[in-house]
Amino acid sequence: MATLQDDWKLLYSKTLPSLAVSKSPAQKVWPVHLDHCFARIILDNAIGIDGPWTSKLASPAMKNMTSEQLERCIALGNAIADGRENLLDLDAISLELRGKKPKPVANSKRKRGSLGPTISTEEKAPKKRQLSIKSALSNPNSSTLTSTTTTPQSSPPLSSTPPDIERSVPPGNDPTKLITTSNLSSFRQRVLLALCQVPHGRFTTYAALSDHLHSSARAVGNALRNNPFAPRVPCHRVVAANRDLGGFGGSWGKEGKFAGEKVRLLREEGVIVDMGKGRVEGEIWRDFE
Repeated sequence: MATLQDDWKLLYSKTLPSLAVSKSPAQKVWPVHLDHCFARIILDNAIGIDGPWTSKLASPAMKNMTSEQLERCIALGNAIADGRENLLDLDAISLELRGKKPKPVANSKRKRGSLGPTISTEEKAPKKRQLSIKSALSNPNSSTLTSTTTTPQSSPPLSSTPPDIERSVPPGNDPTKLITTSNLSSFRQRVLLALCQVPHGRFTTYAALSDHLHSSARAVGNALRNNPFAPRVPCHRVVAANRDLGGFGGSWGKEGKFAGEKVRLLREEGVIVDMGKGRVEGEIWRDFE
């Protein structure tokens, strides 16, 4: 346990900030450079998932993390360090969980099909708020890593309710228009817009979506975890790379709480699902534009 704690502390407080300062090619854009920002991004994506990490874990994080949580955070941090995970997208997801949005970096070129270079709103905070991660994680009253539990009123409601139950998009409305005029982050809008391309009766994967978006399967999966426009924006048409059912309604796999609903929606559209294996059959759709 002590070794894991030491590895985690070294990763977020030294390794990642050093890579950011040196502009390592592992990431096309380093939206943050400070230790507490790296901790916030990793903790939110590895532990918080559908809310800030403080909604799942008591502060200070280091003291209360289990071995499994430490291993997940270290794995994600190493994936950021070697470029297997897109830090920009993970930061956008983390900030949105806190009711914030990343700010564009001035005079930066925007890559076609990408979110565009952004910088964390926390990175732009006044110096008095840029506390060290040691004080942020050890002080429960620190504002640096405090959970923001409410979302802007104009944002679509976030929910773990299965999409077929929520039905927040009235029939006849153009889902793409609802997506582009929403207060969702730019990255989540891109994920949902791409999802709208998947035809009725077909399915794609988190990996195929992430390849199209130049992102990572983890970031795509987190972006789809709360889909306010279901079922018109069909997150049920996304499965794991090996054709396993993947996530749905906040749970994962064929044993998930809402797996039956995902199977029902897929079968109604003509997709073959082997519930014994918890897997869909057929060709993965990848024809994104």
